[in-house]
Amino acid sequence: MSFNINTQSNYYKTKYGFRVFKLGLSTNIDCPQKENRCYFCVQNTFVDNELKNKTITSQINYLINKLKQKIKCGGYIAYFQDNTSLFGDSEYLFSLFKEADDHPDILEIIISTRPDHLPIEILNELHLLKKPVTIEIGIQTIHDKSLKLLNRNHTQADNQYALDLLNGFDFRIGIHLILGIPNETINDIEKTIDWINSNTIINDVKIHHLAIFKGSKLAEILPQKDYIDLNSYIDLLVFFVRKLRKDLTISRLFTSNLNRNQTMLNDFKGDKRTWINLFNNRIKLTE
Repeated sequence: MSFNINTQSNYYKTKYGFRVFKLGLSTNIDCPQKENRCYFCVQNTFVDNELKNKTITSQINYLINKLKQKIKCGGYIAYFQDNTSLFGDSEYLFSLFKEADDHPDILEIIISTRPDHLPIEILNELHLLKKPVTIEIGIQTIHDKSLKLLNRNHTQADNQYALDLLNGFDFRIGIHLILGIPNETINDIEKTIDWINSNTIINDVKIHHLAIFKGSKLAEILPQKDYIDLNSYIDLLVFFVRKLRKDLTISRLFTSNLNRNQTMLNDFKGDKRTWINLFNNRIKLTE
């Protein structure tokens, strides 16, 4: 039997009967770590520069028009992915989520945040929205040694606390995870998988490779021998995906560079489509 990945895109297509696209929105609030950023972060690699200082309605309309020029679209999800989207004044943030909720083309809302930024007053207010809400938590890794290396300034205890807190709500829950962190062993990866599988509140996993971008702190402090290359990452990814709970959806397999204006220093030849094809071929070989 062929191994099929339970993708998030297929989840939404099954749910709605048509393809659904995520619109990456910005609260236009800087990260709480702006003075001491995560070492992998180069901020303008993951947010469309055209969204800066626009209202949520304007951002949605701009992105929908941009998508319609390329593909036939079915429906849209408002994806607050910029920085830490639950950081800031609670009343102001809820007004942004409410604006997205009121937009007639939006089916659902996804809000990405850190495990140490889950203000209870906003979580309570999100139940006032008409459309389904997903909360994504950037845990990145469950290993404190790796969180320290990445300068995340939170701990695995914070990761678990975040999930325990969200267990009291009925949101769909996703987590962000980085694979290819130096000094994380296969045993460490297996512990991560076991932790994910045991936390049944988790519905979706967004996987990133540890991309070393020019201009990032990691590019300064990590020797090049510690940069994960494409072949090594795909082997690790196949191992990881095969051991995840089968009910989990997977929303991403590789790190994106939205604006394509930063150089990724890892040895990843080709583009994302090439990488996906290599992954699909590799996973078939392991059947």
